[in-house]
Amino acid sequence: MTTDEGATSSATASVVRTRADGDTGRVLLLGEIDHGAVDQLDQAVEDLLGAGVIHLVLDFDGLNFFDSACISALIRAKTSVEDKGGTMKLANVDRYARRILDITGLLGSFTIEDEESPSPTV
Repeated sequence: MTTDEGATSSATASVVRTRADGDTGRVLLLGEIDHGAVDQLDQAVEDLLGAGVIHLVLDFDGLNFFDSACISALIRAKTSVEDKGGTMKLANVDRYARRILDITGLLGSFTIEDEESPSPTV
């Protein structure tokens, strides 16, 4: 399953793309995920979980900007996946995103793809 969620009315359009393979799903974040685009992320996660995905990867590769709305969506996604007995990882988390997650005290709450355990808070 591959879908493109529509662009938003933000100054810079945001797009959320999803892909599912069995019980594993990936959400590619592109552009800006802010209060005007966060519904796309929430809907993408909900759709994947509804399709039987229990292992989720949120890929930051194309993400240019995110704010507190996106951070809240990350927490909601993690809670939803874990409520189903699954796992969630973040992928392609750049220095900027790591710093934001660290400042908010959430870096240690997420597993970063290719790391065996949640990142330690510094």
